[in-house]
Amino acid sequence: MLDVGCGTGTLALAAKERVGATGRVVGIDPGPRQIGRARSKAARHGLDIDFRVGVIERLELPDQSFDAALSTMMMHHLRDDLKRRGLAEMARTLKPGGRLVVVDFKRPEPRAGRPVRFGAGESGIQDLPGFMEQAGYAPASATARGRYSGALSAKPHRNGGSPPQARANA
Repeated sequence: MLDVGCGTGTLALAAKERVGATGRVVGIDPGPRQIGRARSKAARHGLDIDFRVGVIERLELPDQSFDAALSTMMMHHLRDDLKRRGLAEMARTLKPGGRLVVVDFKRPEPRAGRPVRFGAGESGIQDLPGFMEQAGYAPASATARGRYSGALSAKPHRNGGSPPQARANA
């Protein structure tokens, strides 16, 4: 299981307990302090998790090496071009039949006279299905919907790889 934007590793720890000793969990985050804290937490719990400093748009991981990838409450921190590149990178790392799950905030709707500010990009979870399809995923399904957040799940296309537009945009 790949956790992109893992922060201090809380979800990766839970995933490792779920997949057990034979399952592999890798956590990626651009923050060295967060990765240091994640490593300390894993050591304290006696869990073998590979935490790495890295960025979503350039995952230094082999192709088709994970059954699942996860991104929680991280996408809103990214510019939209990085979201697209990162989604393509996660698709590249998923094995055939693998699945991506993204949980994040919804983009607020504009209110009269008040500008909308939302993270580093302009898009929220409700905008990601289009980005995901452009990055080579089959149509995403909403797995959870809340007032301020949501979750999406999708599998990458595997007819000899991603669709041509996804490879060109990666």
